[in-house]
Amino acid sequence: MSLDGIVVNRYSKMCFPVGVEMKKEPLHPAREIVSNVNSEAIFADGFDDAIMGYDSNGIAVYDYNKCCHILMDTSDMDESEANEYMQFNVVGAYVGDFTPIFIHRLD
Repeated sequence: MSLDGIVVNRYSKMCFPVGVEMKKEPLHPAREIVSNVNSEAIFADGFDDAIMGYDSNGIAVYDYNKCCHILMDTSDMDESEANEYMQFNVVGAYVGDFTPIFIHRLD
């Protein structure tokens, strides 16, 4: 979609002048698999290593504990802070019909 010389990417809040394209980096293998099943799948940025798969509707499924460990490794959070961040900023966010699912593993 074009608005007065600015191209708006439907899946991002970034805008680029006409003729300038966003660099496309290779997708994480798990993200690519889910995207091939559901081209409208929504992903939690920064948590690709915690993707476990997808459900019957093609919704990305994440390992909650791995997400917490990613936060602790990358953001200098302790376990309590990572859990709080996950609950209020990630798990609690509804971003559409294909909002990712976060599960607690039993093993």
